[in-house]
Amino acid sequence: MNYNLKFECTFNTKPAYLICDKLNLEVKTKNENFKFIISLKLHFQWIYFESQIHEARIQNCSLKGSTQNLEKLKNFLDCRVMYLGAAELYEQYLVIKEDESKKAMIVKSMVNGQKYFCKVYKKEVKENEKQFQNEVKILRMLKENKYIVRILEVYESQHNYYMIMEYLEHKLEQDYTHEENQIIIKEILNILEDLNNKCIVHGQIRPKNIMFDKGNVIKLIGFSKARILDQVDGLDMFDLHKIVLYLNGLSPKTVDFVNGIYPDIPSHGTNFLKSLLNNTQYRMNIKQALSHPFLKCIETDHQIVRAEMNLKFKHSFNNFQ
Repeated sequence: MNYNLKFECTFNTKPAYLICDKLNLEVKTKNENFKFIISLKLHFQWIYFESQIHEARIQNCSLKGSTQNLEKLKNFLDCRVMYLGAAELYEQYLVIKEDESKKAMIVKSMVNGQKYFCKVYKKEVKENEKQFQNEVKILRMLKENKYIVRILEVYESQHNYYMIMEYLEHKLEQDYTHEENQIIIKEILNILEDLNNKCIVHGQIRPKNIMFDKGNVIKLIGFSKARILDQVDGLDMFDLHKIVLYLNGLSPKTVDFVNGIYPDIPSHGTNFLKSLLNNTQYRMNIKQALSHPFLKCIETDHQIVRAEMNLKFKHSFNNFQ
């Protein structure tokens, strides 16, 4: 068998050897062999000393090794097991939203002092366990896409499930240049193409679920209603019209699809909007959208003049607080 990770350690104070692949974690001592199936049912607790991992506790067993090897193990497990002890590692910084089912907040790490976004699923709501596991699964499927919010750790307590994610503070605005609007829509289309290729429907493509990191890289968030389907066929494309309207400072009320009333958006924007809202088999797909004149021309120009666009935001997002 090809193992992805192996190193010497001590297990319950006995010399041991850890071997780990994508499915199982095994620890062998001289006289015993312990095998753990890697899943969200497996509980880990990381014990830190002076900001470094000192010990891992697996189902009430103690695993010790070099800090480097324990860090490798944590990175390898990659949100495929459930951690314990969130309250010992993170402190609540700011509650963003809370209802009877979920809670969204910013937390601060007591290990490195950095801020993270934390989504809390309350166990008292029966369907939350399945929804939490589904969201973790989908975000893990998308971890290689730099335009998707990164999931970092998952925790469980007596009453809650926790998702620790990267902290994003820059929201989508309404005063970008025409070229910036083009770039944003193009990047969202590229994100949707990746989701389509993985048979994932986001289900909530809207302005509040588009954010930026400190490097101005666009990020799609809000995967609580995402689903994996056999056929997706661009199901998120219709909702892209909400982004187009928002970026142009327009309300959804300016559209009356039944009576054929659409706002005037320059540079082929109105045609682009109509193509997104087409409620027939002729609705524009992702490939067609990416080649649409609206994403190629400069403002007030009705010719395709640009094959590529570079990110040149007039805003200095780093100054936003």
